[in-house]
Amino acid sequence: MFRTRAHATPAARTPGSSRPRLRRAAAGIVAAVAVALTASCSTTTDSDSTSAKAKDGKPATRTVQSTDGPVKIPTEPKRIIGLSYASAWMLDAGVPMVGVTDIDEGALSADQKAAVKKMTIVGEGNELNFEKIASLNPDLIVISSPKHVPFNIGKLKPIAPVLSFAIGQPAELLPASLKVLDAAGAADKGAEFKKEYDDRIAKIKSGYADKLAKTDFAIVNSGEAGKFSVYTETSWLGVVARDIGARFAPVAGAPKGEFSYDLSFEQIGKLKDADVILVDGDGKGGAPVAETKSLIAQKNWSTLPAAKNKQVHPVPGFFVSRYPEGVKILDQFEQILKSLP
Repeated sequence: MFRTRAHATPAARTPGSSRPRLRRAAAGIVAAVAVALTASCSTTTDSDSTSAKAKDGKPATRTVQSTDGPVKIPTEPKRIIGLSYASAWMLDAGVPMVGVTDIDEGALSADQKAAVKKMTIVGEGNELNFEKIASLNPDLIVISSPKHVPFNIGKLKPIAPVLSFAIGQPAELLPASLKVLDAAGAADKGAEFKKEYDDRIAKIKSGYADKLAKTDFAIVNSGEAGKFSVYTETSWLGVVARDIGARFAPVAGAPKGEFSYDLSFEQIGKLKDADVILVDGDGKGGAPVAETKSLIAQKNWSTLPAAKNKQVHPVPGFFVSRYPEGVKILDQFEQILKSLP
C-alpha cells in the first residue's frame, strides 16, 4: 500500500517518505470534509475545453478544472511529474513519469520498482527540490494531496502547468484517481480499474447478501497510547465496506459526519455490537501493526463477542487509496464473509 509517513494525520496518507506515520485525524480536517471534491476538481469535457490546434489537427492543449481553478495542459503530456497520491495512481496505470516524490518500495511490484528506478525522486512528502524539478523540463505537474498539506504551487507554476486535486476526506480518493489519470492521458486505464472494482462489488453483494444483511462490522486501530480510533463508512477501508453494503455496528456516543474518532481503552466495550472487527494489518506478513497489537492485548478486548468468536481480522492495505488496492481489499472481504456462519 502507498501511504505517507511524512505527515502527522491519517488524511495525509499518500505515497511518500519513510518517516513514522501517525494514526489520529488532525483537528481541523473535519472542516474540509464538507467540501465536495466533485464540485471543485472535475475535469472538463471535450465540448467545453479550451484548446489550441496542433499541426495534425488534434488539440494541442485542453483546459482542466483543478482545485485552484482552470489550468491549460497538454492534451498528450510527455514529461509528467507526479506528486503525492498522483504518483501512485499514475504508476499503477503505467503512465511514464520523469519525476515522483519518494515512494516506499515495499509497496511496489517488481515492475513498478523497475519503473521508479528510471524516474527522478524530486522530494519527500511535500518537501520538494524545485531546482531538480525544473531540470527535468516537465510539461505537466500533477498533485493530489490532503487539503491541509500545502505544496508551494507558486514555485511550481513557472516551471510547468500545475494540476492540483485536493483531498478533503478519504472517500474522495478513488474518484480523484480517475481525474488524475484522465489528465495524464490514461482515462481508459482508470475506467478499467473502476470496472474491475465495480464487478467485484457486484459479485460479493449478490453472493453474500444474506451474510451482509445480518453482520455488523467495526473498523478500528490504535493511535496514541491508551486510545484507539474507530473508522466510519467514509474512511479509507470504510468506503470499500460501504460499497459492498456492509452494515456498521452502532457505537454509543459516536460523532456524526466524521471519518474517524477516538475512544479510550476503557471504552473498548462500546464495540460490543460488532460481529466482525477489522484492524490495521499492514504489519509484517499481514499482522496487526504494533500500535494495534497493544489494543487487542487489552483485557476488556478479549470480552468482545467478535474477539470470542475469532472474528477480528487484520486487513493489509487498511488505508486504501487506489482502485487496484480496493480490489485486493474486496478479496479479503470475500474470505471474511466465507468464514461467517
